Amino acid sequence: MKIPKTIKIGWRNYEVKFIDEEIRDKNGDLLDGQIDFNNHIIYIDNNIIYEDERVVTFLHEVVHGIFHNYCNSKWNDDEDLVECVAEGLFQLIRDNPKLFK
Repeated sequence: MKIPKTIKIGWRNYEVKFIDEEIRDKNGDLLDGQIDFNNHIIYIDNNIIYEDERVVTFLHEVVHGIFHNYCNSKWNDDEDLVECVAEGLFQLIRDNPKLFK
């Protein structure tokens, strides 16, 4: 799966940036990716070696964007739920390559 340079989530267009700098959350924990809702940017750690991990990270941030747009902050802040949905979407796409063609 090729990660696009931009993606539309709801009415917002997000730029996707691969960065070499460390990405950290508000607690200082190291992250593979992060979504900036204010500036409409998805950051992905450029040092992730495996392409599948990059895609799952991208999908993880997209799920945050979907929850931010359509649901509530409780879901958006639930990292286990976000990761479960991202991993599930990745496997669905991988197991059914003709689904989106």
